[in-house]
Amino acid sequence: MKYLNALLLIWRAIILAKNTMSIIKGVGAGLLTGMAVGFVGSAMLKDNKKYKKKTAKAISTVEDLIEGVKDIFD
Repeated sequence: MKYLNALLLIWRAIILAKNTMSIIKGVGAGLLTGMAVGFVGSAMLKDNKKYKKKTAKAISTVEDLIEGVKDIFD
């Protein structure tokens, strides 16, 4: 009985760690997306070619990140 309780405690800790990592990944992806959207918005206000190129690169990077996260969960 004592060993069973210890095993269950370890199992719960592992599940909690996995769930926490999933939440952290989701928050990180949300922050990056928000930053990219903010950058796009500010670049649209400034009609400059340099900003347009940087915006395109940022969007591409965020898309790659999101696809990478999708691949992890599939």
